Amino acid sequence: MEPRRGYVGARPKDAPDPRMDDLLELAHAFLDRRTSAALLATVGPKGRPEICVLAATHFTPEGLVAGGEEDGVCGATFRNLRTSALATILVLDPVADPRARDGVRLTVEFLGAESDGDELSRLDAWLQGFAPGRRIVRRLLFKVLAAERYRSVADAPVIRQTGSFGS
Repeated sequence: MEPRRGYVGARPKDAPDPRMDDLLELAHAFLDRRTSAALLATVGPKGRPEICVLAATHFTPEGLVAGGEEDGVCGATFRNLRTSALATILVLDPVADPRARDGVRLTVEFLGAESDGDELSRLDAWLQGFAPGRRIVRRLLFKVLAAERYRSVADAPVIRQTGSFGS
C-alpha cells in the first residue's frame, strides 16, 4: 500500500484529481442531509488551531456556504476569521452510516457575518425547536475555494508524545 501524503484522507500521488464540480455536488449532498455535522477550523495568530461546530450549515442559492454561530460556542474561531479569512469546513454524516467515516473538506474564504435578518431568525428558530435556551448570534458566510473528499483512516497509527496526556 502506498504511503499517504501528510494528512488523513489524502489521495495517492498518481490518483487523478477529482473534478471540483463533482466534489461540490458531494458537499451539497452531505449538507442537504439533516444528520450531517459541519466543523469549522481556523488558526489563531500564534498558530493555535480552533474548531467549532457550525449550526445548520447549507449552501445558499448564490453558491456560498452559510452556517450559524451559536452564542458562546465559536468566539475564538470567529476572532480568528476576522484576522485571517481562510478556514476549513469538514462535513461529515456520523448518523446516516457511522461506519463509513466519509465526508468532504472545504477550503473556504470568510466573507462576513450577519447579526440580524430573516435568515438569522429562521436559523435561530430552528435551533430553539430542539435546544431551548440556545441561540444563534451570527450567520457566517463563506466562499468555497477548494473541495476534496475526506475519508478517515481506521488503521492510522496512534501517535503519543512523551509526557502527553494518556501516555
